[in-house]
Amino acid sequence: MEKNVDLGIVNQVEKEKHIASTIQADTLFYFCEKLDYLEIPIKNRLISARYCEENIEYLKIPNIKRIAYPMKCFCDINMHRLAKHLAGYGSYGIALKKEWGMKNKIQPVQYINPASTLIEDFSKAFSNALKIDKKSQTDNEKMMKSYLLHQMMYFKPYSGMAKNKKTGEEEEKCFTDECEWRFVPNVSCLGYSQVYYDETILKDGDLREISNSLQGKPEASLKFDYEDLKYIIIKSEDDLKKIMKIINEIKITQEEKNLLISKIIIWELSGGDF
Repeated sequence: MEKNVDLGIVNQVEKEKHIASTIQADTLFYFCEKLDYLEIPIKNRLISARYCEENIEYLKIPNIKRIAYPMKCFCDINMHRLAKHLAGYGSYGIALKKEWGMKNKIQPVQYINPASTLIEDFSKAFSNALKIDKKSQTDNEKMMKSYLLHQMMYFKPYSGMAKNKKTGEEEEKCFTDECEWRFVPNVSCLGYSQVYYDETILKDGDLREISNSLQGKPEASLKFDYEDLKYIIIKSEDDLKKIMKIINEIKITQEEKNLLISKIIIWELSGGDF
């Protein structure tokens, strides 16, 4: 009897209808600084995670200020509010259906008030978990430590300092404006470290090299179909020839190529219309 109930719940979840937001965009945007960075995702229908460094001082965990783990970030900002986001994260990107993102376990981040009791409780719990000797830890303690670390990967402070990818300068930012969602794959199954922190964080060049080696690995990537793709955003008319060349090199039918081309938005021409 219990088995039948469980199967019923599974079937119900599988058939759950996607409910679109009436406030946020029903779209997940991924932006980058160069048009070249779109070539692999568009040609291979694959978006790979990279190691990203986060400042976690706001979590008040003793002796840990920085952490790096593999992720790919998206946002669900409405088109008419995208201009400021593009200014900081790059003028090139692709937009995918949010339903696709949810099926692929992409998760919205939880924005944290550093003065909240949530942080106090989390800091105590995580600090205690770190004190547990790895050799003597029980399965429950190991599971709790893993859970707390996984939860941390989806935390973001309400505000803080962030480096502008275009200028390289640090600037104050209200992070909730980013409406961020994250894909965080488990790369330990590939032999990679899931987390680097503080003194274990490698030099920037080394971390970049490790990230590059994740490119194309299915376990560290999101696969999409062209019907999941809503928009391809480029900066200017000068970029149009290059993106057309990328699309024409894909081994798909001409009808499919035409459909992809129809999804191109030239931001300098159309951005002001949203």
